[in-house]
Amino acid sequence: MGTVNKIFSGATKSPKYDTLLALETVLGMYFYHDGDGPYISMVREEDPDYGEEYTIEDYYALPEKVRAELIDGQFYYMAVPGRIHQEILGELHYYVKDYIRKKKGRCRVYAAPFDVRLDKDDRTVVQPDLSVVCHTELLDERGMRGAPDFVAEVISESTGKKDYTLKLRKYWNAGVREYWVIDPLKKKIVTYQFQGEDMDIKLYGFMDKVPVGIYEDLVIDFGTFQL
Repeated sequence: MGTVNKIFSGATKSPKYDTLLALETVLGMYFYHDGDGPYISMVREEDPDYGEEYTIEDYYALPEKVRAELIDGQFYYMAVPGRIHQEILGELHYYVKDYIRKKKGRCRVYAAPFDVRLDKDDRTVVQPDLSVVCHTELLDERGMRGAPDFVAEVISESTGKKDYTLKLRKYWNAGVREYWVIDPLKKKIVTYQFQGEDMDIKLYGFMDKVPVGIYEDLVIDFGTFQL
């Protein structure tokens, strides 16, 4: 309880990730930074039933119309994205792609569906809503094998836990440099920049200008998005 009180009071502004995971397990919550110090908790969704483990062969054997991600041998089925999701993703893709073109950069930007074999094994294939890949040698005909430099996820009520906890951990451990979670319901953007074992977390609103950390001069003005 002492640790919880310090987090919510703001005395502990940057708790270690292992501490957050432990609290999530005990309290059934997940956490993000609110920009003023304390972490805000939110009720977690139910975990999927864990049974048989699957591989990339099972993933590519799924029917064409079935949308799913394979994470640590488990399937997570995905609903068809709604209009606001697609509007946000389209605006974000345009901003980043236009910036790269004007700078004559070598990075590539991909919107989902784009298969990322994140751990370079046969047990994980994710489909980030937006991926920026600067190590183009990792690209192949099926997508990429390894970690994108930048990942953004536009969440819904059904994907919140997966994006705030499971995929956060996976992206961090795999070597993603920057990760954004965009929440259209709460009109919030949580940005995570990873530097080794350190995580820098910031919170923005939908009228804010949000800097892209992997670049020195790219800022996404969410206030201009036509939603």
